[in-house]
Amino acid sequence: MMNRTQFVWTKTGLSLAILVLCVGVVLPGAATNAEDVSYSPKVGDIFHYGVEYRIVERTEGNRQPLMVRQRCRLRIKVLSEASDGWVGKYDTLPFGSGGPIKNKQQVERRLETAEAEFKDPASSLGPAMPAGDPTFAQMRNESRQRMMAAAKENARRTLLELNAYAGLYRHCSGELHCSRLGEIKFRGDVGPLPFATGTIAALIFLELPSNGMTESGFSTRTNGSLTIRSASSDQEAKSDLSILSLQQPRESIKLGHLAFDREVEIAGGVTAGSQLTLSGSGMWEFSPKMGMPYAGSVDYEIEGSSYYGIADKFDLRVGFHYLDPVRMRLFDAGLLPTPEALDEENLPRLTVQQQREMVKQWEPKTKSRSRLSRNRNLENQLRVIALNSAPPPENSRLERMMKDMLADDESWTDTIDFERILDRWKNIRKIATGFPRTWSDPSGEFKIRAILQTVDGDGVSLRRLDNDQVIKVPLEKLSEKDVEFAKTFGVAKRIE
Repeated sequence: MMNRTQFVWTKTGLSLAILVLCVGVVLPGAATNAEDVSYSPKVGDIFHYGVEYRIVERTEGNRQPLMVRQRCRLRIKVLSEASDGWVGKYDTLPFGSGGPIKNKQQVERRLETAEAEFKDPASSLGPAMPAGDPTFAQMRNESRQRMMAAAKENARRTLLELNAYAGLYRHCSGELHCSRLGEIKFRGDVGPLPFATGTIAALIFLELPSNGMTESGFSTRTNGSLTIRSASSDQEAKSDLSILSLQQPRESIKLGHLAFDREVEIAGGVTAGSQLTLSGSGMWEFSPKMGMPYAGSVDYEIEGSSYYGIADKFDLRVGFHYLDPVRMRLFDAGLLPTPEALDEENLPRLTVQQQREMVKQWEPKTKSRSRLSRNRNLENQLRVIALNSAPPPENSRLERMMKDMLADDESWTDTIDFERILDRWKNIRKIATGFPRTWSDPSGEFKIRAILQTVDGDGVSLRRLDNDQVIKVPLEKLSEKDVEFAKTFGVAKRIE
């Protein structure tokens, strides 16, 4: 029996034409007396979507669970339309640790490097140290063997992600044929995704009922096929795949949209000697004005499928969201593409204690404190916190120290990516001072929609959205939440 399998969609039958999340034949019981819905974008329309996969292994024991968070952007441009549907061009932009990877050659070089390191893991470690004392030589050799094994495993994971999950990790492009009801066909790089979640080119689409009526909910069912690839060998096997999706109306994110709660069941692998099940629930939202999907997500519990050969039980969240220019900046910065992205609940703040600890651990060390005295584990933990938190107040001691250390070639910055951290903080401040939000007084009775401009002393400058005027508001006249936002993200007025 094959186990720890990887699942890849085949290019035959219905599996190519239909999205795994939400596709197939509409079952009896579709609604009546509802708004007519169809995919009806116009020629020349361009749609950008942010896609995110969050994978968390459900493990037993003390082993550190596998956790993956990977993003990409999907762009669709409508080229032509007819009475029965439309044709568009699609392309994707994978993300790296610093955001979108626009240079395709960068991904190809990563693939070449992984191939070389998988064949010869010692090449990534440099030359071995000369032999000396036999005891120490044996210890160094054992340590080097462990490092080589780790390097080969990392290379194997990179190769599998780039080749088997190209929809997330590589640039994909092609032509998309979509009917008014959401039946999809492709020509080009379909971009397979992890587990049995379909292809990147079709991820956002949900097939609609034949009459376009959705008010009372509807169901879809798909019978397709998939290729099961063993993670421990080169064996492959074909298997049937069954997908059932149930949709019920719910309150939408935006006024005028159509939204649905969703339940999804995916099963397959039995005919190939394996057993795959994905059970999920989530939501999907459609914009009649755009004639296209707006947002969606599904939370799955997965059994019977591995991620590059590791484990076979996972929690998976698959989500997408339409990106206007402001939301795209949020998404590219690693934030939620929603107005709440900068709220404290979604973007943790650096505490005073955390800032003090960063200064203590990262400040330049005297010659009396050697490199060996550094707590590298703690340094790395603080680095992760800094890369996932809001910036400290502008011109804080922490930020001044980091800038000074970057300017000093002799400072120890080899294990702490100060430049990346500072760039991220600068980018988040830039987003915050260009992001419309609602500001209110302490009572909550007086509210205005405005964009934060600057913070100086005891007041803030706001640009009102209704008349484009810049007003100065004392901090004492703002709500506690607004004061916290201004002090966290505000910048002082620059003197030209």
